[in-house]
Amino acid sequence: MTAPTYTEAADGVRLAERRWTPDGEVRAVLQVVHGLSEHAGRYARLAAALTARGIAVGALDQRGHGLTAASTGPGGFGPGAGSDAVLDDVRDLGARLAADHPGVPRFLLGHSLGSVVALASAERDGDVLDGLVLSGPIGVAPHFAAAAEQLRAAVAAGSGEQPMDALTAFNAPFEPARTPYDWLSRDPAEVDAYLADPLCGDDVPPTYAYGAEMFALAARVASEEAVAGLPDGLPVLLLAGQRDPVGGEDAAQVAALADLVRGRGHDVDLRVYPDARHEVFNETNRDEVTADLLAWLEARLA
Repeated sequence: MTAPTYTEAADGVRLAERRWTPDGEVRAVLQVVHGLSEHAGRYARLAAALTARGIAVGALDQRGHGLTAASTGPGGFGPGAGSDAVLDDVRDLGARLAADHPGVPRFLLGHSLGSVVALASAERDGDVLDGLVLSGPIGVAPHFAAAAEQLRAAVAAGSGEQPMDALTAFNAPFEPARTPYDWLSRDPAEVDAYLADPLCGDDVPPTYAYGAEMFALAARVASEEAVAGLPDGLPVLLLAGQRDPVGGEDAAQVAALADLVRGRGHDVDLRVYPDARHEVFNETNRDEVTADLLAWLEARLA
């Protein structure tokens, strides 16, 4: 695993950053935005497949996550910060990647809650992008607005810094289950690796204040008004598991997002993998998913 470096955000937060660079020519850069209660180091295997094709990869441990949590506090944005700071972090890493690898195409990939951040980033700052990839996406989820209101009420009542349980309910479709995280993958080894990682899962829950902001963002970004902010002509790839509870039954919320973005005239490629669960890059068919991503990228680099 590549050793992290640190960069300081405008508000003083120390962000842990990982880079994976090809040995030879750099043909493109791809920035990864990880999901809730995980970290950038988990994308090393995917990064190896990308660098083998000449694609440089960069990723941050997001605020409240991974090694960055030492600066922000676990599961939070940092003092006085909110979801806008997360989008600023994504923009700023993208600019550093572009400066280090000038003149090559730029792609953004967001997983799970990171798909919300990536979509919001593309809507706000996407003019510099050549493609957007969302894996394990939440999709069109207006019900997240009601959840955000409940979380805001908890924050107003003084629970803003308290940890919330945001993930274990997703396991319900798989009960009786071997672990509380069987919903992540059909591969027991991948689930066990997640459980054993001290920077994942129950060990790093989001706070109520973090959840309130990010759930509201999830409801907002996948709306007709928001996707109108995507740059004209930006191609989009959606990668979803058919049994991923995050994307709705049979990926219905993801398909709704595909329709919404297509309705704005974008080229949208939707891949729903039969029986796959949430972490498609850690699924039993991960080689197929990775090959689909590489083929999509190669088509845009041709």
